[in-house]
Amino acid sequence: MSIRMSDLISHPVVQRGDPVVLSGDHLLDRQIRWLHSSDIYEIAPLLRDGDMLLTTGLGLKGRTEAELRGFVRQLATRRVAGFALELCRYFTTAPADMVQEARHLGLPMLGFRALVPFVEVAEAVNSTIVDVAVHRLRRMDEVSRALSEVLAENAGVGELLTRLAAVLDRPVLLAGPLGEIVADGSHARTRDGSATAHGERDGHGQRDGHGARDLPDRAPVMVNGAVWGWLHTRHGDGEHFIEQAALERAAEIVALALLRGEREAVSRSAESRRLVGALLSGRGDREGLRARLKAAGLPLTASGYVVALAYDDDPARALTALDRAAWAVTADPSGSRTAAAGQPGGATGTPSADEHGRSPAVVSAEADGLCCMVMAAPGSPRRLAVRLAAELAAALPGSAVAAVGPPVRTAEELVHGTTEARLVLRIARQVAPRTHVADATVLGMERALMRAYDVDGLARYVREQLGPLIDADRRRGSRLIDTLEAVLTAPEGKADAARRLHLHRQTLYQRLRRIGELLDADLDEPLTRTALLMALRARRLLGEDPDPRPW
Repeated sequence: MSIRMSDLISHPVVQRGDPVVLSGDHLLDRQIRWLHSSDIYEIAPLLRDGDMLLTTGLGLKGRTEAELRGFVRQLATRRVAGFALELCRYFTTAPADMVQEARHLGLPMLGFRALVPFVEVAEAVNSTIVDVAVHRLRRMDEVSRALSEVLAENAGVGELLTRLAAVLDRPVLLAGPLGEIVADGSHARTRDGSATAHGERDGHGQRDGHGARDLPDRAPVMVNGAVWGWLHTRHGDGEHFIEQAALERAAEIVALALLRGEREAVSRSAESRRLVGALLSGRGDREGLRARLKAAGLPLTASGYVVALAYDDDPARALTALDRAAWAVTADPSGSRTAAAGQPGGATGTPSADEHGRSPAVVSAEADGLCCMVMAAPGSPRRLAVRLAAELAAALPGSAVAAVGPPVRTAEELVHGTTEARLVLRIARQVAPRTHVADATVLGMERALMRAYDVDGLARYVREQLGPLIDADRRRGSRLIDTLEAVLTAPEGKADAARRLHLHRQTLYQRLRRIGELLDADLDEPLTRTALLMALRARRLLGEDPDPRPW
């Protein structure tokens, strides 16, 4: 099995340290890539996506509130799986500022209340990780050899899936670009839906037995840089990480078979790339966009559309993340299953299907290194955008950034949706340090600021509005600016802000008086509050330091 946060906590060696979950108790299914121990305060740049950090706290002792929060923010930006702090030597209780920041950023934080040698923890956990990696490579090689033999015999897709089902010892099927079943592991099926062997398809394009909804684990089949369809199965318990890698390897070989024998597969992928190219270029008249949508397989009668973009040094990783997010939405369009499981989609509690339970249609492709996905919403486009952003946050690798554009109602508005998604993609790391997913709809103020100011102008605006407060925080090591932001964004007013900051009301009021004096401003005046909130948003675009810098 693979090592997750929950596996780490239950490991016998770790249990000797009497671990307690301080933050992220709903995120314990995160996978740990490697375990490190270090007391260096500046360790974050040396860590990678999925790493887990153990620290005694030596490098944190005596640090200011701002520095403790900064340490947590740096770890979150690196998308580590989590971190653990020893609570029996340099710290006996976890600093409230660190716990609060970890909860705010969605970063799991553990505390070790008893002494356990970190070298023993690292040795035990990392040995298991290596074993899993070796098993994964062997399984991928097994699938490659088996399917390559079939491919060398000029066999079709149906024969490939039959062999794959035998190797995996599980049902397998291939779904096309619109979700239709093309072939399964026992009987091949042509692109028009006719069976080449036993079995007839029912009214939903599915054979007696397994359908795509019954096989929730899948991998994208990419033809000419576009996601043509999906290879489906159901992984066994405890082997998801290994079996998913094998399925993704199989999808690459299925794509080769499609390229060799399926002209329609190549044509559909080409149309997807043409649509994406037109949207990313910012060009396209009404009739031209409608024609490209139809050719790519998207309906013209949808309630609306949502565009999502993703960028990674490896476009295949970005396309896979888009696909996994789309599948999470389409496989559970009502959001009921993810809501029950406490998964990302469930956090929104918003369905993306229409009243008849129909799922969104999807087209995705890569053009000039940028990956783009268009989803046609049968129900509420806004709800679809919310679900998609949440699922992207779970699917995106730490090296990538992504953006979800504002939902649009018509095909001709897709260029606008793509342009706005591209705008906020540039600031995804600043506005979403943990997920790297920017939602254009909730970033309306940021979009307006970016269009109104260049970088220098933005920095000057921040200094004009917040300069004395920033300077005071730098001199005193305080975080008055965090207090101001909490008050301006608290939905239930000052009492709510005090709870979020873990402050007594009187302490909060004292800080607000100090802030008002420094800024020479009336913090209860609505237009003043709006100007200050815009400045805080602008500061987030620039980073912690409001000096000019490119985004």
